[in-house]
Amino acid sequence: MTPIRPIRLVVMDIDGTLLDDEKRLPPENLQALAEASRRGVHLAIASGRMIPSIENQERLLGVDCALIAYNGGKVVGQRRSGRPCISHRPLPLSASSALLRFALENNYLLNFYLDDVLYADRSQEGSPLAAIYSSRTGSIYHFVDLRELEGRQPTKLIMLAEPEERDRLYARFSADLEGKVHVVRTDPEYLEFMAVGVDKGTALPDLVGYFGVAMEEVLAIGDADNDRLMIQTAGLGVAVANAREDIRRAAKHVTTQTNNQGAVAEAIERWVLGR
Repeated sequence: MTPIRPIRLVVMDIDGTLLDDEKRLPPENLQALAEASRRGVHLAIASGRMIPSIENQERLLGVDCALIAYNGGKVVGQRRSGRPCISHRPLPLSASSALLRFALENNYLLNFYLDDVLYADRSQEGSPLAAIYSSRTGSIYHFVDLRELEGRQPTKLIMLAEPEERDRLYARFSADLEGKVHVVRTDPEYLEFMAVGVDKGTALPDLVGYFGVAMEEVLAIGDADNDRLMIQTAGLGVAVANAREDIRRAAKHVTTQTNNQGAVAEAIERWVLGR
């Protein structure tokens, strides 16, 4: 069954949605996305990842996608259009400088995203957490003296720590930076810092304007906290079956399949291709 208004734009999360738990791309998803693209449906990937890391997944899809990167901190157009920057909302300089100093003084791995390059302090080279992050995302670290980047505005920061310590840091910074920085927990070791108002959901209108479609013509699909507003904002918000219960409640529809079973394909076949 298809929506009353045809879907003209599909926006999908990567981890836990498009990819399976082993970070592989189910073949069903490939086939459904290729068919949607052939029918003229616009496609976009929305992720907390940086642009080069998202492009690695886009190449596997074999279709040209617009990108919502850094959880909405930066939105760019399709590859064939030269990846025009649609919007960019970097972190405030005062907050990023304070977080940089804190990480260096307390020996935390801090991912510093500047001009679509991932930097970290050279003291963290060989860090197990850096290895975990690279293996999950395919991102390449550039280890430098991070103090040299103080005074530059990153698109996003991620502080990495073991899960229990990450939660302690979250409690501290979500209180200390309330109203100044958007602080969010994503993967078990990640504490992400973005400008206030940055979210996949607040980036969605930028993408809608770029493609000239109505919000009612957008299908957005995801699984995690950072997908919630995107799912609620889209005309057709879909949660995958493996999503957290509160995310499933926020969605208009929930797939019967999990990310391991081609949930994105199910959503496209049901609500875009009308199968």
